[in-house]
Order: sequence, then C-alpha cells, then structure tokens
Amino acid sequence: MDGDQAKAIMWLGLALLFALGGVGLAYALWRVGRILRGLERDLHRTVDEVVPIMVKAGVSMDRVNDQLGKVDVMMDSAVDMTESLDTTVRAVSHAITEPVKAVSTTVAGAAEAARSFRRRVADPDAAADDVDDVPAEPTPTGAPA
Repeated sequence: MDGDQAKAIMWLGLALLFALGGVGLAYALWRVGRILRGLERDLHRTVDEVVPIMVKAGVSMDRVNDQLGKVDVMMDSAVDMTESLDTTVRAVSHAITEPVKAVSTTVAGAAEAARSFRRRVADPDAAADDVDDVPAEPTPTGAPA
C-alpha cells in the first residue's frame, strides 16, 4: 500500500465518520424537536386549563374581599354599639347607685341616731359611754400625744 492509497482510505474514513456524525446529530435534533413539540403542546394545554381556574380564583378572591369589607363595617358598627351600650350602662348604674348610696347612708345614720337616742333615754349614764366609743383622731408620728 502506497501513501496515496492510505490517504484515500483516511479521507474515506473521515468522510464516513462525518456522514455518520451528521446522521446521528440529525436524529438527535429530530428527537429533541419532537420532545419540544410535545412539551409545547402540554404547556398550551396546561395554560388553557390553568388560566380559567386562576381567573375564577381571582373573581372568588374579589368576592371574598368584598364580603370581608362588609364584615369590617359590621364589626365597626358592633364596636360602636358596644361602646354606646357601655356608656349607657355606666350612666344608668351611676344614676341608680348614687341615690341608693345616699339613701342607705341616710338610713344608717338615722338608725344609729335612733339607737343612740334609745340608749340615752333608757340609761342617762350611757351618754358618757357613747362619747368614749368615738375613736380619737390619729396623731401624726413623732408628734406629742
């Protein structure tokens, strides 16, 4: 085998290698194209199914927000009513308790005066004892007694 034949075989082998490489690359690119086409089809189908669901979810969220706004208004009204009711109850309680306190204080004073009067009438010496029952005013600390 001379050098020209070896060169020809080398060039033939190299051409065959490039041809097989080209066929293999074409097949690989054809398979990638099919995969990408299937992926595009799946993506379009997903978008066609998901977008209406997301639109419905958005509409539902808008309705929920509207209802929450109404609940917020109702809660503000309930808080205002509670504050008004609290003010009213305090006013009524004050209006009832003050006269009751005054009447009970007056009745207690009158009862004590009647007891004291009965003791004085029944025993004139008890009048001196009544004065002893009254507690003395406290003296400040350090002051002479």
